[in-house]
Amino acid sequence: MSKVKSFWLILAAMSVIAIMFAGCTAQPHQLSTSVVPTAGGTISPSAGTFKGEVTLVANAAQYYKFVGWAGDASGNTNPLTVKMNSDKQIVAQFSKLTYTVQVTSNPSDGGTVRPDSGTYEAGNMLTVTATPATRYRFVQWGTDASGSTNPLRILVDNNKVITANFVKQYTLVVSGNPTSAGTVSPTSGLYDANAIVNLTATPSFPYAFENWVGTDNNNLNPTSVTMNGDKSVSVNFVQLTKKTETPIQKSGNTYGIATIPIALNQSEWVEGTIDCDAALPAQEVYIQGPDGQKIKDLGRPGHASFQFQVPVAGIYTAVVKANYISTWGTNYNLTYTIYGRQ
Repeated sequence: MSKVKSFWLILAAMSVIAIMFAGCTAQPHQLSTSVVPTAGGTISPSAGTFKGEVTLVANAAQYYKFVGWAGDASGNTNPLTVKMNSDKQIVAQFSKLTYTVQVTSNPSDGGTVRPDSGTYEAGNMLTVTATPATRYRFVQWGTDASGSTNPLRILVDNNKVITANFVKQYTLVVSGNPTSAGTVSPTSGLYDANAIVNLTATPSFPYAFENWVGTDNNNLNPTSVTMNGDKSVSVNFVQLTKKTETPIQKSGNTYGIATIPIALNQSEWVEGTIDCDAALPAQEVYIQGPDGQKIKDLGRPGHASFQFQVPVAGIYTAVVKANYISTWGTNYNLTYTIYGRQ
């Protein structure tokens, strides 16, 4: 082998040995990290002594996102491989997530919703308030919200559409004619659009219901009115008079139970008195309807007054129960007057 060739072989061998020696003797270097802002997330691993390469992972906290690297690193590759050829100080940068919150009114002229639509930081609690316009009422939330709590607290954790649902209201005015002849329930007020309001006219003595004006059925009582606009409703009452065959007096002695039938027409008024012997008071006195049910319980009177309006036509009965079933019985005196249409 020539001397020149030997020289080059020796030189190549020495180069290989030098490279191997350099690889075996690479020095460890110190890694330190930090995050901005401190609540934005973490870096793994966060610190240590490393040879060669180390892979860093930036982990965003809830409501944050990773933005990029700084210090002895750059870019936004994540995970990031770092060559530890020197001490390294690496910073992971995070920023708060933001979401859009859109607020709407349904219908559009039904009211306002505050705050306005906009972009808000994630994790914030947003207070949303619905304010109805005149003649509207807030009903409930819709789209990405629910319930009827107002103001509403929502967590900004996604893009959201918040709808405030309102309903139009109309005015109902009720009156009686004549005004002292009875009452109407419910009274005047605001009611939701298309609501069906049930109305009941209650005549005072000695009046009877005649008819309605402005309802869904003017001849029925109770009746209803559909609130598809402002409504003015009145009820007409008619004054009843004493019927020609009254007053009627009945008296007698009962040995047990006395029943006095009275034929009555619907809407007539009846008023009267029952007097029982004070020495032998009745056990029970009452008025019962055609169905046998009590409509007036007068207790155990020496003297009792009663007054009622007839709900349905039929035979009504004054019942006097004696205290004892004996020859003594119970003396009673019934006087009643019927008020009806002429």
